[in-house]
Amino acid sequence: MVGRISCCRTSAAQQCGDCPMGFAGGSERRRELRRGCRVRDRRSHAASNMGRRLFSQRGRPRGAACQAEIVTSPSETFFRTDIRGRSIACARHDADSEATVIFSHGFRGEKTGPNRTFVRAARQLAAAGISSLRFDQYGSGDSDGDFLESRFTDWVETIKLLARRELDAGRRVALFGQSMGASATICAADGLPVGAVVAWVPDANIDAFTARPDGFVEEGGQRVGNAFWQEAYAADVAQHLAAISAPTYLVFGTADEYVSTENREALVEVAGSNVSIDTFDGYPHSAWTATQADDIINRSVKFLVRHLATSNADAR
Repeated sequence: MVGRISCCRTSAAQQCGDCPMGFAGGSERRRELRRGCRVRDRRSHAASNMGRRLFSQRGRPRGAACQAEIVTSPSETFFRTDIRGRSIACARHDADSEATVIFSHGFRGEKTGPNRTFVRAARQLAAAGISSLRFDQYGSGDSDGDFLESRFTDWVETIKLLARRELDAGRRVALFGQSMGASATICAADGLPVGAVVAWVPDANIDAFTARPDGFVEEGGQRVGNAFWQEAYAADVAQHLAAISAPTYLVFGTADEYVSTENREALVEVAGSNVSIDTFDGYPHSAWTATQADDIINRSVKFLVRHLATSNADAR
């Protein structure tokens, strides 16, 4: 009984008449619930319109096609943008600043980051006066496509295009990635005039990939085509890291179940004087404790605040 009533209450968009009506209370109770839903629907509609009015056009990069903006607070906006004909789901944390950090999630991840670490970092950055953009890669999260269609080169190009929009809007830009999103971030940063790079547990992908005969790899209930890992191997992530001149912060864990010691060392060995590295003893790939995550987020935010304080306009 309670479950049915709760279902009706939590879905303002659903008409009560579509809900099961076999619970106690009869027709009078059904009429009350319908009236309640209509009231909630009107309030939801009014709140949605207010949210749209609050949306800051200043916070939207020039040239970015956005639809269906949803504002959860005056500073956090969810929207969709077109990237090469594909609808990409985004979240902007607007700190009214001239600097933006672009977050790139990992394999089978989404824009919140593992255990919402991207959300926490973005809000800390906003408190420090730096805006952020989080997004779902094509085939991930709320974006268009199927994960099976994901390609590593597409990941890199999407990061580059989003960064270019921010740069063209006159903003300083930093790139922030986790896992394979960190690997893609490193590749994207090579050749872009970014102010800083943060890469959590990036994988150098030095191990040659053996294509699966059925054309895909399945992990955690999701399938991705062979091409994703073939492209990641061919990308030579370590070479791109060596070419980056911007201040870069790398984070690794010695108990990483995905990034092997050999892949970690392949990146450490080519790191230049511009690269700061923290390797945490016993830390896994992403299942950090709350204390571990808070510490790494704090270190990363301080690094970005320090380096985004200086302009990269001359490098553009």
